[in-house]
Amino acid sequence: MVSAPVVIVGNGLIGAACAATLRGSGHPVITVARRGESGPGHLSCDLTDAAGRAGLARLLRDRRPARVVLTHGPSDVTWINAHEREAAATHTGVAALVAESGVPAVLVSTDNVFAGDRGHHRPHDPIAPANAYGRIKAQAEQAVVEAGGTALRVSLVYGWAGPAYRETYGGRCLLAAAAGQPMDAPVDQEFTPVHIDDVRRVVAALCAAGTLPGGVAHLAGPAQLSRFAFARLAYRLAGADENLVRQCSRAGTEWATRPRYSSLSCDGFDHLPGLDGWSPMSAARGLALMVAEMPATVGAAVGHAAGLAAGGGPR
Repeated sequence: MVSAPVVIVGNGLIGAACAATLRGSGHPVITVARRGESGPGHLSCDLTDAAGRAGLARLLRDRRPARVVLTHGPSDVTWINAHEREAAATHTGVAALVAESGVPAVLVSTDNVFAGDRGHHRPHDPIAPANAYGRIKAQAEQAVVEAGGTALRVSLVYGWAGPAYRETYGGRCLLAAAAGQPMDAPVDQEFTPVHIDDVRRVVAALCAAGTLPGGVAHLAGPAQLSRFAFARLAYRLAGADENLVRQCSRAGTEWATRPRYSSLSCDGFDHLPGLDGWSPMSAARGLALMVAEMPATVGAAVGHAAGLAAGGGPR
């Protein structure tokens, strides 16, 4: 493994998990986010303004990292749909300066670059962004890929987000189930959910590779599920009554701006270090893992499950 650091831009669910995985393997990491005190392992800056992006550019110039991994937000699809210009300035601005730096980059992108009229999209399928988030990520992808980087599109990522971050859809389902609370879940929005542990493994392998493959790759779970079916599975695995999950349409909900299908076909990653024979876990396995982690991870938060399920933010 190369000794130069990896710069992880963004410290949310994916960024924090990837940074922890790389540090756990002994790889030097520098995180970049608004939160945290600046020091040898972290740069605190606001990437929504030009000064913050200039600070990132200086870091890349001065430290010459082995990789840059872009996991930063904003990522709330509903908010971005109403604030496209502000979100675009951040995503495309950061992608452009990373491309100009010449440092090999991995951009964590989205299935929303597709129209969403069918599922199981592959990397070579023509894109037709379904919403503002998809349009912005498509522009960022172009900048990164044209510079020789990799755009890693992921379907919905789930896992425990931790107390400092909004909960994932999987976490919200399990918290509501633990509290015995009903939950409305759309039957007309389908995805191929992928557990955070699988995302961190693939990103870490891309950082460990001697040469970054470049181009576009898809990372997704093995099965396409509706939000309704996923929620019922979560309730069942948590030992709750799955009939508490009520069918609804995505229209009029926080998922109204999502395409009908947010679904990808997963690529093979056998060519990457440590991933020979690997495959992403099923939703049943991933949710069961979350249930097993639930006492240590959630603790007293289970008592507030109803509020989190109602206001945790769309995913």
